[in-house]
Amino acid sequence: MRHGWLELKSVSDRFKGSPVSGDPESFLRRKFRKASLDDLWEAIAAQPYPISFRTLAPRSLEEIAPDEANRVRAGAEKAMAYTVDLLGSGDVTLEDPIDWSADFKNAAGWPLSFFRDINVSDQGRESDIKVPWELSRLQWLTPVAQAYLLDRDEKYAAFVKTILESWIEGNPYARGPNWAVTMEPAMRVFTWTWLFHVFSQSEAWKDAGFQTSFLGSLYEHGAFCAKYLENFGTNGNHLTADTGALVFIAEFFPQCEETCRWGETGWRMMISEIFKQVHEDGADFEGSASYHRMVAELFLWPAIYRKMKGKGVPEIYVERLRKMAAFTAAYMAPDGLAPLWGDSDDGRPFIFGGQSPSQHGYLPALIGLALDGAAEMQPPANSAGEILWSLGEEAWAKAEAASAVPPVSAAFPDAGVYVMTSGNSHVVVDCGPVGYGGRGGHGHNDCLSFEARLKGVPVITDSGTYVYTQDIEARNDFRSTAYHSTPQIDGEEINRFTGPEDLFSLLNDGVPEVRTWRTEATADLLIGSHSGYERLSPGLRPVRAIILDKLSSGLIVRDAFEGTGEHDLTIRYHLSIGAALERRKPGLWQLVVGDEEFVLCASPHTEWTAEIRSGSTSEKYGQRVERPVLCFARSGPLAELRVAILPATDLPDDVEGWVNETFSAHAEIN
Repeated sequence: MRHGWLELKSVSDRFKGSPVSGDPESFLRRKFRKASLDDLWEAIAAQPYPISFRTLAPRSLEEIAPDEANRVRAGAEKAMAYTVDLLGSGDVTLEDPIDWSADFKNAAGWPLSFFRDINVSDQGRESDIKVPWELSRLQWLTPVAQAYLLDRDEKYAAFVKTILESWIEGNPYARGPNWAVTMEPAMRVFTWTWLFHVFSQSEAWKDAGFQTSFLGSLYEHGAFCAKYLENFGTNGNHLTADTGALVFIAEFFPQCEETCRWGETGWRMMISEIFKQVHEDGADFEGSASYHRMVAELFLWPAIYRKMKGKGVPEIYVERLRKMAAFTAAYMAPDGLAPLWGDSDDGRPFIFGGQSPSQHGYLPALIGLALDGAAEMQPPANSAGEILWSLGEEAWAKAEAASAVPPVSAAFPDAGVYVMTSGNSHVVVDCGPVGYGGRGGHGHNDCLSFEARLKGVPVITDSGTYVYTQDIEARNDFRSTAYHSTPQIDGEEINRFTGPEDLFSLLNDGVPEVRTWRTEATADLLIGSHSGYERLSPGLRPVRAIILDKLSSGLIVRDAFEGTGEHDLTIRYHLSIGAALERRKPGLWQLVVGDEEFVLCASPHTEWTAEIRSGSTSEKYGQRVERPVLCFARSGPLAELRVAILPATDLPDDVEGWVNETFSAHAEIN
């Protein structure tokens, strides 16, 4: 019904065109009750904005982050040469003028048709609509704006003006792929409003014609978001972006009846959605670390904008954001690297630092500083750029002065995420529901899967995403059971796919069950199961126990199976990129990761075959890299398997005996 209503609302726009009627300058002056366009421009420029747009002193920046100025200037020169690196494309130099409707990675394009006629999935050919979307978010211009804040060189302002003029001309209102889903104009609102405050007083931006088209286009973006909110009952990051953009537009423009209505609608829905989308334990319900990060920032910045304008933000809303920060602090490794849990997407409302997309180390400090003016924990050094450009030098000084908080084992039962830590060992286990409220969304078939860092190096890692619509087979592979370190029975999925071309849905077969969670000074223990295979045979369930032995920095995993009958059992261990695995004797392997050496032991090895295979992982959208996978398999009656990964130093003489003894000491299981 909601989709039908959206279709009905779009009928008028199919024939009417832009909501900016008549002469755009006159329309804007009347709408915001200003005597002239100059008055409107200056009124907007005089308003506060939640993101810093002050000039950073190069000398100060050199002291805080020695390489940051060079990174920014190099990025600006690259952008001004029309060279972009988006969604794993590698450096690509675009033609001038830019074709905003093209997927340059796959030499595909979309017509400037009415937005409801655009085929977003476009599964009949090799294409990825995220490419023109990402290009049109214009975040690749961020280093150009940052270089302007460093040097005040007008060439940067002139270039950004040229790109914006090109985009506005090439993307008429509600026409073409860049209007196909409301989230895309919403995401542009964040970038464009920041660019305004960076460049509003530059000489290049004093052109009245450009000012009119820029403000007129921003108004169109607000009107589009207000009319086509992606509110379909169960909502995720799309609606969060839509409503956040409405708050931004309402606070950006001077008050008028329409923008006030947009802001009130957007904020009311944001308050409602944060409690629907974010669990009580602070985890986003989509089952993905990347989308947790994006949604946290989408909920954060509109709230900060309102606070700057003297408007209320409920304490319960603020507290939910604090919990999102705490969840992030728990799942990320000590160096700030996030697990590849669920879909990995680079998307964020603002991207200011030079850290890799998987680096989430800045986020807990950013949330704390923005909300409370203080950071509860010191972020990794690679967070400096992100916090400096977002909140300024004083904020980074506070972040640096915060305490270095040691990691603590923690449980997040609503999300089903359990974190085991000891020294420089860090294990993240997923024993949670399929994402998006049981519908799949950005969640994967990863129940009982885990990532493990031992002695500071990644040993077992998740597989990430790779791509969405560009390659249907690869999309389904990367979210499949086989691409995760979890037991598989009879080659079936934990949660069935709803269809080979339905790329964001899963059936809710694998209902998780946590039987034991215990954290102690000597070991952490999780015992979990799920119902994903009970459809094959009544009572057929995998039961996994994971122990982090804190005395040895070793990991022990026992897989048992409840039920009856004969089945094909497969248990995969997806090793990290660059890991070297060599069989020493039956049931025993040497595992080398970086400079660290481990022993991998399997018991009882006589009942299982073991094979080292080649697998794939995607640490960044659009890129995949080969890595080894150790695959255990057997056919016949149900049987258990114990696997241990231990540092090679100070090994016991009888490794298998030690594993069984240690396991029995910590896990009381029949």
